[in-house]
Amino acid sequence: MPATLKDLAALVGVSVNTVSRALKDKPDIGLQTRQRIKEAAVALGYRPNLNARSLVLKKSSIIGVAITESDNPVRMEFCEKLRKIADQEGYRLLIAGISVDKNEKDMETIEDLLGRGVDGLIIGYLSGLLAEQPIGRILRECSKNKIPVTVFGDAETGLADSVYIDFFESGYRLTSYLLERKKTPIAFLGERQESPRRQGYFKAMEDHGKKEDAFCLEIEGHRLGSGRDAMEKYLKKFNQPPQAIIAPNDLVAIGIISTLKAHGWKVPRDTSVAGFDNIEIGAYYDPPLTSIGFDNGSFAESVWQLIGSRLKSKEQEKAKCLKLHQELIVRGSCS
Repeated sequence: MPATLKDLAALVGVSVNTVSRALKDKPDIGLQTRQRIKEAAVALGYRPNLNARSLVLKKSSIIGVAITESDNPVRMEFCEKLRKIADQEGYRLLIAGISVDKNEKDMETIEDLLGRGVDGLIIGYLSGLLAEQPIGRILRECSKNKIPVTVFGDAETGLADSVYIDFFESGYRLTSYLLERKKTPIAFLGERQESPRRQGYFKAMEDHGKKEDAFCLEIEGHRLGSGRDAMEKYLKKFNQPPQAIIAPNDLVAIGIISTLKAHGWKVPRDTSVAGFDNIEIGAYYDPPLTSIGFDNGSFAESVWQLIGSRLKSKEQEKAKCLKLHQELIVRGSCS
């Protein structure tokens, strides 16, 4: 069994209260006594009972983080940036992965985080009207119990604070940039029709008088293999790449470029390729990838800004929405 405060007290010959105060470095306990107690704690392998401490303080100093595509480099970088910020504020992160479709099993995952007594939740990527989705029930419960929640993505909600990323505008800007470079036709390889990135692409094509040249190929997933499969399908249908290709994220874009190379096509000589997210590896790929995104450090700061404010405040204020616009970074994959 793990050592207890009582075990330490018996070994050193002091009271349990003295042991407790010594381990907290309370000045009313003599320095030599504190040192003896700490040495005894090391000898017995004593570890503080964090669950008991959180019950007393009514605070666990843990933030639950539920994220989609947890193996995606952009998510991993975001979580690491967030972890460093949380650590500076005296909090730890408990991270769990959820699926893109946010099914009932994912709701159980989020409820499990809540069951572990976290002080707050960060959930993403979420989209659409959250009140009409299963996650709405959990957000209402958190609001009732005054548990701070911050969501990120392109969700519409008044149930929690949110960091809203304008993916429609990003799709529009990226497409417009390529059109202004006289790139047409432009193919959008990935995501469903309701995707804001894809809708931004269509709107830009329409506004620039290129609606008839728009072509979308819906694919499954946002992985390197998804880009490979999409490019293989396109080449099988048209035998050659379009003037430019937009991928729904950088991993898909890299898979597309790799497949083009395998077929003897060169980027950007034969076609330009761009993605979303601005993952770090994209800057070092061959050719360096044009992408629209933002620095994950500043994004993590934006997310923490909202939940950190709630953690410090005792007031139950109206849900806040922080809107962010991504930055277009032009690199070698677009000539």
